[in-house]
Amino acid sequence: MNSLYLARRVFLDEATTMEVVEEMKRCHAAAAPVYGGEKPGGAVNPYIRKVSRLAIAPEISERIKALLMQEKDQLARHFGVELTHCEEPQFLRYETGDFFVMHQDGNTPMVHDHTRFRKVSVSVYLSQQGEPSAPGTYGGGELVLYSHYSAPGERVFEPRGTLVAFRSETTHEVLPITHGERYVIVTWFRSDEPKV
Repeated sequence: MNSLYLARRVFLDEATTMEVVEEMKRCHAAAAPVYGGEKPGGAVNPYIRKVSRLAIAPEISERIKALLMQEKDQLARHFGVELTHCEEPQFLRYETGDFFVMHQDGNTPMVHDHTRFRKVSVSVYLSQQGEPSAPGTYGGGELVLYSHYSAPGERVFEPRGTLVAFRSETTHEVLPITHGERYVIVTWFRSDEPKV
């Protein structure tokens, strides 16, 4: 068992993973915002977070969210927290040069917006790392988790279809993509009541 994260391999089977990626390739893309500022919906800042958020079909988003909710109790037990629901999943595409600097997702006294209720962060890997000559792979773009600022980070290498979960107060980053495209789904499990 890893102390910084939980990996659930084959969270999505190969067929579902490929179906979601093919749908994501057809979706409209817009720059993903950064949360924590004065704007409730966040603001785009390409010096902090450079990645595209994809407008996926609602039925795919709902299907993925239902699968994520099936993991809620196991995640709550593993991390020793109470979880009520997860946010709407974000479907993201990182291209060459894209990144997300060191940050925390929530569950820290330094945060005073809606993200303070985030307890567990989740990434679902949809792409495979590989050499530049390997079709459909990407390079760089590792998720790096830090136990504290002065410690070296732990790079997370997992196969596509894997769900990776970690506490939302964990400092982490996504390193710049060196080649290819990295497709990923992210969401956050929360402790507050869902908004209707």
